Amino acid sequence: MERAPAIGIDLGTTFSAAAVYRNGACEIIPNKEGDRLTPSFIYFHPESSEVSVGTSANDLGPQKIDNFLFDIKRIIGRKFDDVYVQKLMKSSEYRYKLIRGNDDKIEVELCHNRLTVCKTPEQISSEILKYLKESASEYLGAKVTEAVISVPAHFSNAQRKATKAAAELAGLKVLKLITEPVAAAIHYSKGRLNRISTLLVFDFGGGTLDVSIIEVDNEKFSVKSVEGDTFLGGRDFDQNLLEHFKTKIIKQFGEGAFNDRLERRVKDACIRLKTKLSTAQNYSIPIYCISGNENQSFTISLTRPDFELLSKDLFARAGILVNKCLKEAGMTKANITDVVLVGGTTRMPKVRQILTSYFSDREIRIDLNPDEAVALGASVQAAFLKEKCKELEKFKVTEITPLSLGMGLNRNLMNVAISKNTPLPTKSKDLITSTMVNNQKTATIQIYEGERKNCEYNNLLGTFTIHDLPLGKSGDVKITTTFTLNEDGILEVDAHENSTGKKNKLVVTIGEYRLCDYKIRHTVEDAEKNKADDEVFEKFTRYFYRVEEICNHVLYNLNKIASQKDRNFVESKCEMFSIMIKILNYKEIDRLKNAFNSFKKSVHDIVKDLMDVDFFVEIQESESSFLSKLVSNLKM
Repeated sequence: MERAPAIGIDLGTTFSAAAVYRNGACEIIPNKEGDRLTPSFIYFHPESSEVSVGTSANDLGPQKIDNFLFDIKRIIGRKFDDVYVQKLMKSSEYRYKLIRGNDDKIEVELCHNRLTVCKTPEQISSEILKYLKESASEYLGAKVTEAVISVPAHFSNAQRKATKAAAELAGLKVLKLITEPVAAAIHYSKGRLNRISTLLVFDFGGGTLDVSIIEVDNEKFSVKSVEGDTFLGGRDFDQNLLEHFKTKIIKQFGEGAFNDRLERRVKDACIRLKTKLSTAQNYSIPIYCISGNENQSFTISLTRPDFELLSKDLFARAGILVNKCLKEAGMTKANITDVVLVGGTTRMPKVRQILTSYFSDREIRIDLNPDEAVALGASVQAAFLKEKCKELEKFKVTEITPLSLGMGLNRNLMNVAISKNTPLPTKSKDLITSTMVNNQKTATIQIYEGERKNCEYNNLLGTFTIHDLPLGKSGDVKITTTFTLNEDGILEVDAHENSTGKKNKLVVTIGEYRLCDYKIRHTVEDAEKNKADDEVFEKFTRYFYRVEEICNHVLYNLNKIASQKDRNFVESKCEMFSIMIKILNYKEIDRLKNAFNSFKKSVHDIVKDLMDVDFFVEIQESESSFLSKLVSNLKM
């Protein structure tokens, strides 16, 4: 086979697609069955080594329900203890068996080729990618080996890394991971925009909703803000309908009537009903032969208003994300020139009604296929990266980081190095921090992502340590830390001790140690709501650091006290004070102040003429000045 062009792939939750840019135009690549979209279903044959993908997997699913895999995109890159994974395991919707794998990663246990095997989400997703690659190779008459693959804008970088690993298992070299809204914006803009535009891309797919604001200037794409919900997509509407009709069927025929086979039939009917209600005001689908009884039947029937009422909470969540995205970008709806709809869920009239009523004087663009836009846009990027097509050089993309990155300081205070929505690539300013205890030998630096000032509510990405620090008083040993984040989401954190040059580096794909998406979303949504609480936490922590530093300085200079009796007295007061303040919580700043005043009163007269210790505590200093004194959870 001759050399094939690079392709664009939209690896979706419910459907996947591949596209190619050639002869100056984008085109969808049909799969082996001639379809433009491939259902993201996988079936591992229990009696052979064969693996089926797409509609054939769906047809075979009822034969062995726990070998029929779907929605793998929703679990890829997650840990076993992820709240969403645990929720999924308790859901009757998912019949395949999830188990804890190596490093607490999630795996699927199933019977394949007469053996019990465990498959990672990467291995499972690779089967879809392999199928798309083979379909593209047949269609193009050349072996496809390279691709640009789309991911949701709010995908964690652990999920991005896992997606890339899946592609490699499928024999694909990933030229770039592109976010779905940007890919859609490229496809929408090509040949359409001859002006500076600000797009709001509303990407409502089967598994996720992403809202992105993208500025287009001369077809240079700059992402200004992203908001996402990885728990909101077409699947959730399907599940709502399933639960609604399941209750009705059980009420009419009894609990025993709703077996696995009937559930699958009802779910398929619910998906069809949802689709039909996008064009019809009401629709009905009969379900015959309940519990094997030919005389028992049930009609899945709903009007569009009833469907919208049943789904009102899901629609409300979608609307909230639009407001948040505008707020993060520092924009109003008047700044938006075009609203671009992407993803099959945007076909729902209620979705379009919500957006039309909000952007009353803006244009809601529905003149592109929402199911194909992402793959087509990805193919443009693939052609540019692979072929360096002159007509595509103008399509330059600047992505952003969706969450802030920083260090965890003493008592878990977050020191932000790279703020949310910073354009990539980026490098932080040097963060100058210092040791927290006397004669400290090592510094352990913890890297977090999130929007709260208290790292307890943020997400730990990685940890590394600098050893063999020079001995000295707390605060005297300085460490410089720098964050560098590239376009692919690879974070490098470099830290070195200033006097000796002792250094270490952490290279992490953000999210490697990430907590669940539920907690991430909770962090972002509650950051503003908890602003007052965060300020109390910061004020306490700043005061705590200062008084602890004073105590450490007194201890460091104990040998300057000539009297053994006085030395023992001061040492005991320091130890008592240190123990007392460490049991306080951040809402007890008055107790902290009282404890410090008592400590100061007891030792000040003894040490004031012997030590160069400043007992003055100023807690109104600027945050940047304060943060420059601290170091990330430095430990002995």
